[in-house]
Amino acid sequence: MSWSSITRRDALRATGAAVVAGVAGCVGGTGGSGNDAGGSSTSTPTEPTDVSVILNWKPNATQAGYFVADRNGFYEEEGLNVELVSGQGGGFAAKQVGLGNQDIGLGTGVALLQARNRDLDIRSFAGAQDSNAAIYTVEEQFGEELTEPSQLAGKRVAVVAESAKTMTYLEMLLKQEGIREDVELVNVGVEQQTSNLLSGNVDAAVGIFSDSLGLDDQGYDASMLWLANYTPAIGRTVFARPGYASEHPDVIRGFLRATARGWAWASNNPEGAMDRMVEARPSLSKSRAIGLLKMKYTAKHLVLTETVRENGWGYQRGDAWEQVVTSLTDSGVVDSGIATADVWTNEYLDTGTSYVGDYAEQVSTDYDLPV
Repeated sequence: MSWSSITRRDALRATGAAVVAGVAGCVGGTGGSGNDAGGSSTSTPTEPTDVSVILNWKPNATQAGYFVADRNGFYEEEGLNVELVSGQGGGFAAKQVGLGNQDIGLGTGVALLQARNRDLDIRSFAGAQDSNAAIYTVEEQFGEELTEPSQLAGKRVAVVAESAKTMTYLEMLLKQEGIREDVELVNVGVEQQTSNLLSGNVDAAVGIFSDSLGLDDQGYDASMLWLANYTPAIGRTVFARPGYASEHPDVIRGFLRATARGWAWASNNPEGAMDRMVEARPSLSKSRAIGLLKMKYTAKHLVLTETVRENGWGYQRGDAWEQVVTSLTDSGVVDSGIATADVWTNEYLDTGTSYVGDYAEQVSTDYDLPV
């Protein structure tokens, strides 16, 4: 059986119904059952609704909240039988959802907007995480710590052209800094940025924050710049077709409630959440330490943001979307004429329920992180 077809019922058989039910009933000791404060649906149907969810990438620790919600039974309590499908990037996920091949998908704002630019009608229903895109390097190759974008002038930077998110943000940053013509972009294959950096083929690379963390863990003097600190960005979103949401509003609402609950549990129980990831994809046991670090960084820096503290999990800001649409239009990444109001909505976020509206009160991310 592939990891993507493992369901709550499989987990029950593997670990025992009593154990899993006990785990599902609390969130790290800081919150109660999903039934209190509206944590889960009170009208769960007898037969759960099948929902296919395509991930932005292969199963990894930055997606921990979804796997916790699945394997702890939070989706099932909402009347959903969720299948988490391995992805090939946010752009691919957006295309599959837009074509109707999948019900719900995960991907960045860039991926969503580029899909709409190709007349695929998809909409963001939650801002799940801030952007994790980063430029990273090691002092052994770069010659100094990377602290400012201007240091990239005269350098070679590895990029994956197929990555809508990282390629777009890098181009925007270099143009903004006035150094685009002074930087050589070297196109490499997926997940080949680090190998090209360490072999000396490039001076820096564009990927996600965990690339730098992995190098630091291996003993290199690594440094990175968060791209979102310099350019407008919409990170990982939960999207679906507007028509699907209109026909299945309870599915969207229930999925978002359970996902928020899953992230709360994962944030408060990172070791337990990593166990869930390994259960779903056993090969992750080989990189458990770095996976745990990635999860903690995601929970602390990308999920529990100031916007979430002020408005609740998944809340999207209209001004942020306006900035991104304007920047991508000005950069020629998407055509003009996109109506920003059509690409996102907070309508299906039940902010009056536990783990959505009071997410920040439910979690603790006081982790001892190296950087």
